[in-house]
Amino acid sequence: MNSSESVIGVKTRSMNICERVLQPRIKRDYCHITKEKKAQLIQTVLKQKCKIKKIAKDLNINYATAKTILHCFKKKKMTFESDLEVKRVSVGSIKEDSKFWVQVKVADQTIKHYEYFDEIKRIQ
Repeated sequence: MNSSESVIGVKTRSMNICERVLQPRIKRDYCHITKEKKAQLIQTVLKQKCKIKKIAKDLNINYATAKTILHCFKKKKMTFESDLEVKRVSVGSIKEDSKFWVQVKVADQTIKHYEYFDEIKRIQ
């Protein structure tokens, strides 16, 4: 038997490596997770103590993705922007007899309305 005949049917390690390099890789499908879904996931898992797997299934999120979101949240202490709008108030010179009213509103509904200086005197 010839040495050239026995080599024909044998693949070497380098041939296998070359074949693997030439084969196209399968690309993964990634889906974008909205901030609302992330916030909902974090709220239900951390505050309501639900299982990650169950919530991920309910939100149609991959379990590994849900775990990654929670891991990043805990590690980086990510915050989600709330829809609350904070407004600063500027005040000019205040006289002793002036009235300064404070009005607390949420969604155009007045929650509390009081005179500021009377409230301070009452607390002290």
